[in-house]
Amino acid sequence: MNYGKAIRTIRASKGITQKEFSNVLDLDPSYISRIEQNTRTPSTELLELIAKKLDIPFYLLILLASEKNDLKNIESQDAEKIGRNLLQILLQK
Repeated sequence: MNYGKAIRTIRASKGITQKEFSNVLDLDPSYISRIEQNTRTPSTELLELIAKKLDIPFYLLILLASEKNDLKNIESQDAEKIGRNLLQILLQK
């Protein structure tokens, strides 16, 4: 799982800087940076808060954090459908 990539992708798609996001979460900007660089793994509680503050469902954050190996048993048709749905959700804001 690559939570950092997922968080960075969603945050950037919403036009929020790391510094702004760290203020929203009341965390040090360097901690957010380490999460996004995948050198720190956030707790489940923090991931839930991050999803809430990014205004996305928790399951979407987890799905976006999934890597190829995590999704190896998903059929290509299902993967395409999931991708289209994710894009629609991200573009709603």
